[in-house]
Amino acid sequence: MQPLKITIPGNFWDCQIYRGRLYLWYMDGSVGVYNWNELLEKKFGEIIDPLILECAFTRGDYLYKSEVSKLLQDQDIKKVLYDKISKASEQELLINSDDLNGSEFSKQDNPAKELPTDICIYYNTLFSLTDSGIFSSSVHGQTKYGISTRSKKLWDCSLLSIQAYGNKLAMAGGEEGVFELHRGDYFGNLSNLEKIENGIYKISDHHSSFVNWSFASLYSSSYVDSGFLAAFGWNKNQDTEKWERNFKKIIPDSQIFEQSGFSWGSQEKIYLANCNTVEVVEYVQSLTDDNEANPFQHLASISLENIYGNIICGGISYFGVIIECEESLTVLCSDYSLCTFSEPVARWRVYPRSKRYENHLHVIYENKLVVYSFNHDYFIDQDQKNQGIKYKEINN
Repeated sequence: MQPLKITIPGNFWDCQIYRGRLYLWYMDGSVGVYNWNELLEKKFGEIIDPLILECAFTRGDYLYKSEVSKLLQDQDIKKVLYDKISKASEQELLINSDDLNGSEFSKQDNPAKELPTDICIYYNTLFSLTDSGIFSSSVHGQTKYGISTRSKKLWDCSLLSIQAYGNKLAMAGGEEGVFELHRGDYFGNLSNLEKIENGIYKISDHHSSFVNWSFASLYSSSYVDSGFLAAFGWNKNQDTEKWERNFKKIIPDSQIFEQSGFSWGSQEKIYLANCNTVEVVEYVQSLTDDNEANPFQHLASISLENIYGNIICGGISYFGVIIECEESLTVLCSDYSLCTFSEPVARWRVYPRSKRYENHLHVIYENKLVVYSFNHDYFIDQDQKNQGIKYKEINN
């Protein structure tokens, strides 16, 4: 099954999608905020089946829901839906500048003043990394602008990558290492970590190009050094009866895979690419402290014979594994199909931690943004797949 795609011509620097709004950072330093749901309804409401349009682009969680997934066990229903999605994927969908203007919520200067190195939106807050440091700005408020013009500087360290989870920010700082920033009460013991300043801790001084959450733990990837897992775990405080998150140890990828290569991970999956294969390991966080059990189970070796060029980045979502090479972007789909976009990529994003856009892959090329929607994963047994993280329903 091919992904559906929407092409948006323009000169974009970065993008985000959050709670029905599309955020576009332009090369001139401005940021446009657009009503995504309204935009799709206006442009495609009469040419795409409403259910498919919704599931593909505005409610990526819908077909994952337990009450709906039961219906997909009926082969007749499954076939009808599969055919509808496949038919929709054949259409050329285009959103031009006039379409964007018609659903514009606001257009403003970038509150962080500089084009960001990385961004994420979590709990109605935009976090922006720049050469000057990390900034936070409120979004989705009842204000004139989609992003609050009152940005707050959280730290003046120049960082490369950021991922939010709860009231914690995981940050990759290149040669400076990996850090966490806590924006509220922290339930746990961090006495074995270096405190940089109030609420900021150094997790490791190993080089880190980007970092991702692996449950309570962190997985750090590096373009110049080996990757590693910063293993955390949960322990029950006997005095308070509360579960607390505590740092355990650093586990290098050579120990996880017993070989070297470029590695990346998120949630229960960790991947390592060498010259011939991508090795897949499942991580069971609860076994980290078990001296008799191995928390890492080798699941599969995926051939790289159809992927050309040096691998320069990797990522994971529910629908598969994303591998960026010098001249292309490839998705190793969870149904074991291969989807390759043979065009140099400026930037790409997936949203596995969202509640609506789990099936999205946003790719910024030289003169356009393409929003790809992958929909095959609804038909996959989540407990059996090797290519992609397992979907677990989030209660709204």
